[in-house]
Amino acid sequence: MTFLASALSDPLVEEVIVLGGGRTFVVREGVKRLVPEVIDDASLRAFVDRLLAGTGRRLDLASPIVSAQLEDGSRVHITGPPVTHPARMNVQIRRFVLAAGGLDRLVELGSMPQAVALELREAIHADRTVIVAGAPGAGKTTLINCLLSEVPPERRVVTCEEVFEISADLPDMTQMQTRDAGLDGGGEITLRDLVRSSLRQRPDRIVVGEVRGAEALDLLLALNAGCSGLATVHANSAVDALHKIVGYCVLAGQNVLVDYVQSSLASVADLVVHLKRTPAGRFVQEIAEVAGVSGGTFEVDYVYRRPAESL
Repeated sequence: MTFLASALSDPLVEEVIVLGGGRTFVVREGVKRLVPEVIDDASLRAFVDRLLAGTGRRLDLASPIVSAQLEDGSRVHITGPPVTHPARMNVQIRRFVLAAGGLDRLVELGSMPQAVALELREAIHADRTVIVAGAPGAGKTTLINCLLSEVPPERRVVTCEEVFEISADLPDMTQMQTRDAGLDGGGEITLRDLVRSSLRQRPDRIVVGEVRGAEALDLLLALNAGCSGLATVHANSAVDALHKIVGYCVLAGQNVLVDYVQSSLASVADLVVHLKRTPAGRFVQEIAEVAGVSGGTFEVDYVYRRPAESL
């Protein structure tokens, strides 16, 4: 297990993936590689127990899927039997190695041109709602942190997350995370609960760490109440992100009409930023300004599209 401890102490390691003890991958500076070390089942179980100690979570037959945040801010996701094959526990540890140094830092890294940074900075200063889309690991949380660093100090920000990942030094910010149900089945706090609660806290901007379910409808209603928003969603493009949010809203309950959701989303969503992860790094692929809805399709104006020769 020494090599796992070594990998987690490396400031350039972004992710460690252990597949059933048989294979281990390390993502370092955006490159994933297979390491030769093999972990036996007993050692992996002991490692998992140490990871979860102090998190209030445990892996067992009753809770075979566990997500938790470690003391250093890393996020761990574990799946074990009976969800997986016997003796095939899977462990994924995601670390945030790039501090939110602001949009200028992303320009320095080549993730976006200076003009894009200026566009996003002006959007945040003008209290516009921004949706950040992309695949897992594309840098959505990093961009959210950078955007939050641009929020004027007099604004009140309320964040809603499953696990604390957003990190920003703002003078007036309340952060909330969900809670799993207890052993008796009660006490669960969902993202929907948090978004609804955020409206009672006089927010200027509501931030949802990851929209992937019924909380999309509550966020839409909150934004229609006059707040600005900032949220991430997994999607393949800027337009796909809008349609995906519509799908989440419609699935939130009965009698939720697609037309209503589309028109409401078009009225509150200002910009959609799509990020792409490539072997060369993470980049802003496109920025779309939402213009409206026509024939069930969102109309957008592209503020920026990454040149084809850069793909």
